[in-house]
Amino acid sequence: MKRVHAFDSLKLLAMLAIFVIHYPIFYAYGGEEENAIHISLNIVARFAVPFFFAVAGYLYYFQSMADTNRYTWRYLAKLIRMYISWTLIYVLITGIIYRFWHPAEFTAALFYEALYHGTVGSQIMWFMPALTIAVFIQFIANKFKAGTILFTVAFALHLVGLSGQSYQPLIPFELFNPETNTFFVNSRDPLFFGLFYVTLGYQLAKINAVSLFKKMPWPVYLVGVMIFSGLSVAEGLWLVKGHGGILADYYLMTIPVTLSFVALALTLPRTDKPSLFAKGGEHSGEIYLNHGVLNITVMSLFFHMGAYSNPEINAALSNNLALQVLLVPAAFTVNLILYFSLRKLFQRCFGKQVLGAYRESAMVLSAFWLLFFYAQDGQNGSLFDISNPMTIAKAILVCCISYYAFLRWLTPGSKQMTVPAYKHIGVVIVVSGYWLALSMTGLLNMLLGVYQMDINPYLAVLSSPLVTFSVLIIISVGVTLAIQKLAYSPRIKSQKQIGESY
Repeated sequence: MKRVHAFDSLKLLAMLAIFVIHYPIFYAYGGEEENAIHISLNIVARFAVPFFFAVAGYLYYFQSMADTNRYTWRYLAKLIRMYISWTLIYVLITGIIYRFWHPAEFTAALFYEALYHGTVGSQIMWFMPALTIAVFIQFIANKFKAGTILFTVAFALHLVGLSGQSYQPLIPFELFNPETNTFFVNSRDPLFFGLFYVTLGYQLAKINAVSLFKKMPWPVYLVGVMIFSGLSVAEGLWLVKGHGGILADYYLMTIPVTLSFVALALTLPRTDKPSLFAKGGEHSGEIYLNHGVLNITVMSLFFHMGAYSNPEINAALSNNLALQVLLVPAAFTVNLILYFSLRKLFQRCFGKQVLGAYRESAMVLSAFWLLFFYAQDGQNGSLFDISNPMTIAKAILVCCISYYAFLRWLTPGSKQMTVPAYKHIGVVIVVSGYWLALSMTGLLNMLLGVYQMDINPYLAVLSSPLVTFSVLIIISVGVTLAIQKLAYSPRIKSQKQIGESY
């Protein structure tokens, strides 16, 4: 299937909408929390995630036609790699920065949180297991030629899911409650949210909906986007303001809004070359995963400015019109600049193929050792005795096994590489030595010690563990990629197809 650049352009717009959701602009503007302006902007932006799901389902239909099994495994493996690597990063952030560590013992709640709801490290990570599970279910349904049945079931589940959103006050029962359930925590999940939109996109591709959409010009669908977005705002305001509902993740009108966006993308004039917006949208997945780091940094800046402790400062910031208007576009621009600058730097240093094949494994190795050094138990004590040589030896062994499994099962093409095991072991030992050297020389603890809270807010944020350890992880991922490139360089060319998928 020829690439639909309009999908990529609208993905970039959807990422901007994600920023609108995650940066609470106009939240208390005018002294009223959750005022109509804030609610309206939030609701309009809610098309983003359903659009991502629908496009994923649409493209999955075409891209899996030639070799369904092979493509599905490669696609799911990519999603799992991204989920594992970034979840570990966010676990580190919540642990080191907020001093919150999940209990070491394994529970049903932790199982569902990690493998189903996807919120162990950060709330934003829920999207990855939702998409992974939805695509896998679609794959299984296709095996039994039950795609249409699945779509019907997914639609019914989605309607049930509305009961866990703003419609809860209108319903006499409560199905989704995080205080009484470990599985039905909320309806922003794979079965009640993601599955419907993935199957919707898949069905649109299957029935060749583009031929139906093209019977009307693209401006019709642009008007449809505006009309249905307006109706979704009216729906949301009626539920939130009129009936005390929560500010939801999706609404009933989100369905026609998403359909209008998909139709708009498929009917816009096709171009052979992607626009600047389309090029940016091609990286929407990675931008989504890393945008949480900048979001936490900005919120930390507001914290150091006293926004959460001083009512007067909070009111001044909340009523600053320029701040409320410019915060999202400024943060979005900074995020894009940082991401593409780092990406370009890493590509120049290591090459596109190395970056595409080993980026996540390098992140996992860095996160593994930082968790080993800093993870805590329930009594705020170190989870591991890092001064015990036997404990360190066991950690290196676990690291070797985890690294090999990550490359063997989650990196497509690794089977064909037939890399000798000693090379994998060598990479782990060298990287482990790097991290042990950082720890034993006191450099890691020094990074924690430079933080000064009672200074200029900007300097306080720059000296915080969030920033210093983020820089450390970036540098360490670079070091690991350099080691991997050196170890695997004779066989890197066999991974070209993987690098091109990024």
